[in-house]
Amino acid sequence: MLAELPIRFDQPQWLLVLLLLIPVFLISRRSIGGLSRTKAYVTFAIRCLLIALLAIALAEPILVKRGEGLTVTVLLDRSQSIPLPIKNRALEFLKEAAELKERPEDRLAVITVAKDANITALPDPMSAVTVGSDVADPTATNLAAGIQLALAIKPNDTANRIVLASDGNETVDSVLDAAEIARANKVPIDVLLLEYEYDNEVIFDQIIAPPRARQGQTADIKLVLHSQKQTTGTIRLKLNDYHLDLNGPAEGDGLPVQLDRGLTALPLTISLDESGPHQFEGVFIPDDPAADATDRNNTAVAVTFVGGQGRVLVVDDGVTQSQFLIRALRDAGITTDLYRPGAIPEQLVFLSGYDAVVLVNMPTYAFTREQDRMLRAYVHDLGGGLVMIGGDKSFGAGGWIDTEVAKALPVELNPPQTRQMPAGALALIMHSCEMPQGNFWGQKVAESAIKALSRLDYAGIVEFNWGGGGGGIQNCAWAFPMQRLGDKTAALNATKTMVVGDMPAFGPSMQLAMNGLMGVPAAQRHAIIISDGDPSPPSASLLQKYIDNKITITTVMVGGHGTPIDANRMKAVANKTGGQFYEVKNPKNLPQIFIKEAQFVSRSLIQDGETYQPAVTTRLPGPTQGFTAVPAIDGYVLTAPREGLAQTPIVIPTSEGNDPLFAHWNYGLGRSIAYTSDVSSLWGARWAGWERFRAFWEQSIRWVMRPGSPTNMSVSTRVDGETAIVEIEALQADASFLNFLRTNALVLSPSAEARPLPLQQTGPGRYRGQFETDEAGAYLVNIAFASGSGATREQGNIQAAVAVPFAREFRAVKHNAALMRQLAENTGGRMLSGSDPQMVDLFNREGLEVARTPKPVWDFLAILAASLLLLDVAGRRIALDARRVAAMAGRAAGRRGDVTTDALAAWKRTRAQVAHRRPQRKGKGAAAADIRMARFEAGQEDASLAIDVGEEVPTDRRGGPAKIDRTEPQAPPAGEEDDGDYTARLLAAKRRARGRDEGEGEGGADG
Repeated sequence: MLAELPIRFDQPQWLLVLLLLIPVFLISRRSIGGLSRTKAYVTFAIRCLLIALLAIALAEPILVKRGEGLTVTVLLDRSQSIPLPIKNRALEFLKEAAELKERPEDRLAVITVAKDANITALPDPMSAVTVGSDVADPTATNLAAGIQLALAIKPNDTANRIVLASDGNETVDSVLDAAEIARANKVPIDVLLLEYEYDNEVIFDQIIAPPRARQGQTADIKLVLHSQKQTTGTIRLKLNDYHLDLNGPAEGDGLPVQLDRGLTALPLTISLDESGPHQFEGVFIPDDPAADATDRNNTAVAVTFVGGQGRVLVVDDGVTQSQFLIRALRDAGITTDLYRPGAIPEQLVFLSGYDAVVLVNMPTYAFTREQDRMLRAYVHDLGGGLVMIGGDKSFGAGGWIDTEVAKALPVELNPPQTRQMPAGALALIMHSCEMPQGNFWGQKVAESAIKALSRLDYAGIVEFNWGGGGGGIQNCAWAFPMQRLGDKTAALNATKTMVVGDMPAFGPSMQLAMNGLMGVPAAQRHAIIISDGDPSPPSASLLQKYIDNKITITTVMVGGHGTPIDANRMKAVANKTGGQFYEVKNPKNLPQIFIKEAQFVSRSLIQDGETYQPAVTTRLPGPTQGFTAVPAIDGYVLTAPREGLAQTPIVIPTSEGNDPLFAHWNYGLGRSIAYTSDVSSLWGARWAGWERFRAFWEQSIRWVMRPGSPTNMSVSTRVDGETAIVEIEALQADASFLNFLRTNALVLSPSAEARPLPLQQTGPGRYRGQFETDEAGAYLVNIAFASGSGATREQGNIQAAVAVPFAREFRAVKHNAALMRQLAENTGGRMLSGSDPQMVDLFNREGLEVARTPKPVWDFLAILAASLLLLDVAGRRIALDARRVAAMAGRAAGRRGDVTTDALAAWKRTRAQVAHRRPQRKGKGAAAADIRMARFEAGQEDASLAIDVGEEVPTDRRGGPAKIDRTEPQAPPAGEEDDGDYTARLLAAKRRARGRDEGEGEGGADG
């Protein structure tokens, strides 16, 4: 019965404080402290109520409100494991069932579930079953996240029920674990099973290949496939993007196969002639497309790392600038491959096959954002080496400022803050609203351009709005006024808030941009216009002003209303001012274009035009050990020394300080080198002819290269469900087990996200770690290890890979009815039938606990008790005259008619109090007083006149009472204080009356 009470106490022991009422009652009976009986009773009641309120507040009372409504939260599984027609039918079925809601107080909420859970409708009586925009990633199923989100948004003032529509094939977390939380909260989960089964599905389960091998070995691999029934098809296999001939002398390179029902394993032997990572990619092609329900699970991938001599990747846009370096490295026995930046795959597996990467005068716009992140991860997380060699398109002059690669370099790409040098100025004129996601890409390109500039450069962003009306210059405004960039915080913040409007004409915006460019002391001035080309072109006079002021304009045309004529006009603007014209079809290319154009104003970072003699400042161990002097150079890119552990052994002395020429440091697990001049005839002709050129660069490259993998360690990987397992076996030189190995292992996901991989020793020389594979692609594992100390210290680095060819979603060939049934049974839910919406009562209240909403009220009681405490103190300390209070209230209310009555009552009381102290008077004064009293009682005299007891009333010539002059009030006798208290005034009146009585007595005696 206690559960049904509307109030409960969290700390009921404090109710014992109510026993204090007994001593309070006893004390109050013995002493009332000079108070009247009524006031004593009132004070006692207030004090008892105060104690009761305090006791109840300390007991923490909670009011429990009974709820009447029901909230149903519908979870819709939108993952790709469910065929689309079945998902759509389930959506329509639940929509019709929800429309049968009868009670208006009932609420509905909707959550879509795939890789993540998203709310599409919050609990509300007006909500409907919908999937919204349905933007969830469908490559995974996280039913547990959906239940957790449903519990998070459930109202506490209604009963709650969850309805889950799914096939039961989860790939992330455990829905049964989440269901335990729902059961603890007494929330049942009803299940609508989405049933399907493929009877003609082929899954390329995996390619089993050794994780590591030696150069020249042959590798035994296995192709594992799973088929629902007997079928035929062809398997094709690629090794590093080259198709292997699996069919021998027969026609074609594919291997014809006949698959039986169940698993089929096909062994192959592959020769591994080159070092580096070898990626196998196999695909199954059925002879009859109807024999395979989906082709998304017909591909498998595996990676084998082949050990060999160190390899170096040189990235150059040609061969002229890197030819001397490549020749020197190859003469030194270092395997060197030359790639153009566009030929580098956006895969870390490719980079991990090299021990060092050399960028020769490469600008950042030659690489994608993904490649930029990959290069940093390659050094920091995979332990690779990075060398950046200068030139007129490298370092800050190549737009590398504020990139991911810049973080890995041992120099600061911004020039020194104390350096006095000419700066550049860039104006961005933004008009990109009519292409898809125009504002988004407008912000992205502005951000990319600003990041490519140095802190000393100037920049401004011009936007267009309709606020001024008329389309003139008053409509153009600076989203970021032309100013020096500094730390770029303000400029980057401005790019996030700017509004890209649809300008009708280029002229006003270009005029505003030119005013800003000419208002700063810049050596180079450049403007970039992004538009769809439909604004009217600028006037010839305005273009001539740009030309006269040597301001170049680059125009970028994107999709919109622009015509070929508009494109020609934009191209003409760029050509006349010495800029470039770009016509962009894919907006993803826009940031790289703006980075390229932004470097136009960064030319001041290039220091050339004279001969510079470098100085070797240190002979500490490192890549330059043993070199005491180096040749002169004809130019370099200005950078600043990086604080911290970076070393700068070779500098270029100038009048303003030492500029870095050669710097190095350790970054994460890898190393990097920065050489700010070039290795071609542009600035480094003397270096190319230097007799120690090969020795210098061989020593530098070998220092930066990742250490070779040890031969006494083997690593194996496998995938168990969604969990990848990595195992290492380590031996010492004498073949004994290598124990207590210190490791630092990382896993790089396909999206280049680094995760730590803890390794635990599980046996003699054996170590094990595991991680979750929550996305498709290749996971790279890099293990740096060390053992021993001093002369016996061993350290090294070893790599492995785990390949997940497709999402686990596509492994499902049938619904999981057993899991869904267990989910309903564990929580007390129902198995719903999807045949007839009329038969499904989503808002069924059977078995649900009535919602009770607890509300703490102790704080209200505490405030009430504090108020009573003030009343208790006031009642005992403050004495009030009820009549005076009533009179004051009457005057405040403006009741003039009560004044006569109050004055007359006060006169009667005063007269009665002093009457017994003096004899009955029969003189004129007494008679006059009696007459006046009669007139007062009859209402014929003004009661506001001052009347003093015992004073003769003056008469006029007719014998009637004369009017009293009240203009000058008489001061009280000396020594008396009128403090405004009623008692004090009464005593003073008594004294005055007594004095008059004594005076009359003396006068009578004399008479």
